[in-house]
Amino acid sequence: MMLSKFPIFTILTLILMFLSNCSLPVATGVAVKGVTVSSSDRSIGEFVDDVLIKTMLKNSYFDQSDEIFFNVDVEVSQGRVLLTGTVDNIDLRIEATRIAWGIKGVQTVINEIQISQSDSIFNFADDLVINTKVLAKLMLDEEINSLNYNIETVNKIVYIIGISSSSDEKQKAIDLSKEVFGVEEVVDYITIKSE
Repeated sequence: MMLSKFPIFTILTLILMFLSNCSLPVATGVAVKGVTVSSSDRSIGEFVDDVLIKTMLKNSYFDQSDEIFFNVDVEVSQGRVLLTGTVDNIDLRIEATRIAWGIKGVQTVINEIQISQSDSIFNFADDLVINTKVLAKLMLDEEINSLNYNIETVNKIVYIIGISSSSDEKQKAIDLSKEVFGVEEVVDYITIKSE
C-alpha cells in the first residue's frame, strides 16, 4: 500500500523539528549550554502552531510548484512567515506569497525572496558557511537564547526572524551576525517579548 506524499512529508518534518528542538547539550569550550523547547520565549502551543504552519506551507509548495518548493525557504515565528531564497521570475515570487497567505494560522507573510537567474553552487556554499557561523555565534553566547531565532542566508544577506526577551538581546543577536566574515547585510524581523 502506498502512502501519499503529504503524510510522509508531514511526519518527517515533524520528527525532524521535534528532534532539533529537544534538549541538546552544546559544548562551548568548558561550559555546556542546555537548549530546550521549554526555555524558548514562545509557548509550546505557539511552537506547535509554527511547526504546523511551516509543514502545511512546505506541503502546499510541494504540491503546487517544484521550483518554489526547492528554492524557497520558510521560517515561522508566532504565525509570522518569512520567505527567503531565489526564484527565476516575479510570478513565482508572487505565487509563493499567495500560497503562504492561504495557510490557516498565518498572521503575516514577509517576502524576502530574491529574483535571480545566476545562482551558483559557490553562492550556496558561501551562504551555508555564513548561516552556520551565525547560528554558532548565537548558540555560544550565554546571553542569547538561540532557540528563539531562525536564520536564513541568501546571497550573503542574513535574515533573522524570532523573538527576543529584551531589546539588548535583539541588538546583540544582530551585532553578532554582522561580525561573521562575508555577511553583507543583516535584515531582522525580531520582535521583543514584551511587545
